[in-house]
Amino acid sequence: MKLRTFAFSMVAACSLFACEQIGDKISDVLPELNLGKEDGIPPVEGSTAFDIPQDFMCGDPIMDPNGKYKITTSGMGDICTFTFDQDVTALKAAEYASRPEMKGATFVKRVDIEVTKLAITDGAGKEVTPQDLNGKAFGTTILTMDDLKATPPFTKSIEGEPIDALKAKVENKQDIVIPIQVVVVVNMSPTPTKIALDYQAQPNLVFGF
Repeated sequence: MKLRTFAFSMVAACSLFACEQIGDKISDVLPELNLGKEDGIPPVEGSTAFDIPQDFMCGDPIMDPNGKYKITTSGMGDICTFTFDQDVTALKAAEYASRPEMKGATFVKRVDIEVTKLAITDGAGKEVTPQDLNGKAFGTTILTMDDLKATPPFTKSIEGEPIDALKAKVENKQDIVIPIQVVVVVNMSPTPTKIALDYQAQPNLVFGF
């Protein structure tokens, strides 16, 4: 509470003396609430593996046997794009009442996603190097080909305009859902018998007051 009182004092000082630099520091001193794994925020358990039918044609839909993703395909020739779409409920509406620490929270300041696994393999577990990789959360790119070379865990953060819509979700105590999309471009010559996306991440929600 003292931090918030201090911040409001800075706002008042700013209005009196037009201190631009003070205004820039407001967000740095306001309190934050971090909710992550230890607070019951579920991980994004995105790993899945699916068979490529013998008569597969790029453009055919693929059924995810694990039921985690809606998988669509597109492309021409030997290059096929696999798109994995998944909505992950990070915080349910019913949980607000059981989290007294959230009282007074008005918006999501940032979403930090700690990636603990990221790999694309064939049916035998051998790594497949795709032509391209693009992973998004809230419509913002958080994963690229460079991340396939990185050693997990590593953290990707989303803030600003992509998550502005979450302010109303918090104010109205509604579900907070993270839309995940992973696009993988694969050379289908020769056609693999199976493709596995090995992906796991832990969201951390940072609330502002």
